Formats: sequence, C-alpha cells, structure tokens
Amino acid sequence: MNSEFNKRRRAGYQEGFISIVVNTLLFIIKYYVGVISNSIAVIADSIHTLSDTATSLILIISYRYASKPADEEHPFGHGRFELLGSLVIGVLLGVAGFEFGFSSIEKLLSKETLVYSDLLVLVLITSTLTKGLLTLWAWRLGVKTESELVKADAWHHLTDTFATGLLAITIFIGRDYWWIDGVLGLLVSAIIIYTAWEISSRAGMELLGRGPTPSEIAELKQVIQSEFPMVSNIHHIHFHRYGDHVEVTLHVELPGEMSLKEAHDIASKIESTIREKFKYEPTVHVEPSGDSSGEDE
Repeated sequence: MNSEFNKRRRAGYQEGFISIVVNTLLFIIKYYVGVISNSIAVIADSIHTLSDTATSLILIISYRYASKPADEEHPFGHGRFELLGSLVIGVLLGVAGFEFGFSSIEKLLSKETLVYSDLLVLVLITSTLTKGLLTLWAWRLGVKTESELVKADAWHHLTDTFATGLLAITIFIGRDYWWIDGVLGLLVSAIIIYTAWEISSRAGMELLGRGPTPSEIAELKQVIQSEFPMVSNIHHIHFHRYGDHVEVTLHVELPGEMSLKEAHDIASKIESTIREKFKYEPTVHVEPSGDSSGEDE
C-alpha cells in the first residue's frame, strides 16, 4: 500500500467522521425546530441533512475495504473499492439531483408559500453556513490528497447547502416571490445532475479499465528508450489500475542474437526503472527484433 493511498485513506476517515458528527447535530437542531414550528418543509430538510451521513459512511467503508491487503481471491488487492465508493456516491448524488428537480417543479405547479418565522430563518441560515464551510473544507481536503471519494462527498454536502439555503430564502421572501425557490431549485438540480454524471463516469471508466493516455505512453517509452537504447518497438502497453497501485504490462523487442540471460537481465532492469520512476508494478515481455505480431501502440 503506497503513501499516496494512505493519505487518501486518512483524509477519507477524517472527512467521513467529521461529516457524520456535523450532519447528525444539524439534523437534531433542524428537526426539533421544525417540530415546534410545525414546519413540514424544515422537517423534510432535516431528513435530507441526515441522509448525508449515508454517503459519509459509504466513504469510510470504501476506504476500509480498499485498504485490505491482497489475498488468494484478489491477488492485486482491493484498491478498486475506492472507485466503487465514488461510483455509488455519484449515483446517490444524481438521485438527489433528480429529487431536487422534481420537488422544484412541484413547488412551481402548486405555487407553494411558507410561513415566515425568525427562528426558522436563523436556524436555516446557520445550517447553510455550517454546511458551506464543511463543503469547502472537504473539497480542499479532497483536492490536497487527490481523493475523488472525498471530493464526491463534498459535492453531496453542497446539495444540502443549496437545499437549506433556498429554503431559508423562500421562507424569508417567499411571501412576495413564491416562484423563487422552484426556479433556483431547477438550476441547482441541473448543476447537481451534471456533477453526478462527471463523478460516476470517471469512476466507471476506471472500473471498466481505462487505457493509458497518449502522454502516459509517450513518457513511458521515452524513459525506456533513453536508458535502454538496445530496446526497439515498445508495444502492447496496458495499464491495470487497482486504486492504490497500477499494474503495467508491455512488450519490447531486443536483438535476436542476444542470449536468453541477457534479455532476461535487461527486462528485469526495465522493470526496476519503471518501478522506481513511475511507482508502477511492471511486467515486461521480451521478443526478438522484427518478430512482433502486434502493432506499435
């Protein structure tokens, strides 16, 4: 397990536990105020806040399983649990976006207005600011540690920030502009759905086996050819990503008159160089020059 994955895992645990504590406290406060004020909208908003703990639990569980060592059934480890967690959170974010959109349409059709209350507005504004700060902190943590899971959870916090903020605006000025909540809600819904697609598609592509980019191939070839000039026609380059490490397989051609031992030694040195410079786990297959049946990739 490499140090970069350990950073992401620690960040995931930290963000997940803090998120659960903050969301649970906000749920209790908003639910209590919603009950004593007899506000169904605020009670529903408190339930939405509580639901954010589910994505944080998924985040923690994903990193817990992703950190498990390799075993007989999973010889390359369990790193793809990290990607699976991002995919699940992305899907949940998409569901939240569609629900947000349908709810906004219903409000526009029903011309729903909410009863004003100083206490309700104060609690909702406080909740909005708190979730906004949590979102910003989680996003920065995700960027710093390059954790797609933490960034995905930050986006989920942002949906609650928008939902609560719009509810506060509606209660405050909804008496004169009943449509404001529905219109803004549709705009926010579109942003959430687009973000959910971005998160889910990135994780899905990695799970399906995304190939190396042209720049990754070019850099790999450049390093090999500069340090091993006897190597020709580097091809059949495949990347197999497992979250905490990348398995790389590639074919190289060496002069046909070279002995088996010499070819083996060069292949081992190429693997050591790739391991040292790229932190990949490589497997090099050697072929005699001019005998490759595959096209250069």
